[in-house]
Amino acid sequence: MSSNPGNGDEDAGEDGLEERKTRVVPRSDVVDRSISGGAGRLRGLGETKQPDPAQSEVTQEREAPKPEPAPAGTVIGRTRLIGGHGQSQEGDGRPGAMPTMRMGEAKTEYVRGIGVETEPVAAWVVVVKGPGRGNFCPVFVGMNSVGRDTNQRVSLSFGDDSISREEHAFITFDEEQRVFYLQHGGKSNLVRLGGQPVLSPTELKPNDLIRIGRTTLLFVPFCGPEFSWSDEVQDA
Repeated sequence: MSSNPGNGDEDAGEDGLEERKTRVVPRSDVVDRSISGGAGRLRGLGETKQPDPAQSEVTQEREAPKPEPAPAGTVIGRTRLIGGHGQSQEGDGRPGAMPTMRMGEAKTEYVRGIGVETEPVAAWVVVVKGPGRGNFCPVFVGMNSVGRDTNQRVSLSFGDDSISREEHAFITFDEEQRVFYLQHGGKSNLVRLGGQPVLSPTELKPNDLIRIGRTTLLFVPFCGPEFSWSDEVQDA
């Protein structure tokens, strides 16, 4: 018996040598993925075989690489706010266009409840001199405190620090007599009407000039002998 485990016969000659050559045997589990659509090509000796679709799906599922987790600090998504001006890349190319809406179209509307009435205006005072020139404030039915705080019914918050924060003066509309009055609020700075100090309630007339601190107000009445909110207004 020969000691060569390769062929068992040293004298086989060229035939034995030919048998000892390496032969390529195709394997059904090796799939060439260069063909799209799941069709595989067996590699080896130029043979081509269409694998079983069910087996191909199982092979692809087993051999599909798993996605690696994103490293720390990776930006997953972004949010962009696009105003009414400017151009959105996601829109249709129009200025301020969005895929579903335009930001400029969003509006906030105050809706008054049923049965809720606004406070009726009786007159206005217009700033004709001093800080805030050109501004105006409404005067309502009843007694109106005048000061520079926002909680005053007539708030002269235009930068005149010589006006007291609260109750520097009072403007009153008596709806029964349909008459306006101006009176002092007891502060150290006097209130003047037509250049004269107001030391007691004094009747106001249309276009009277009221001076409080460094601010001069023009009085413009709306209510009066011809109209009051207690009147029943006829249809136009």
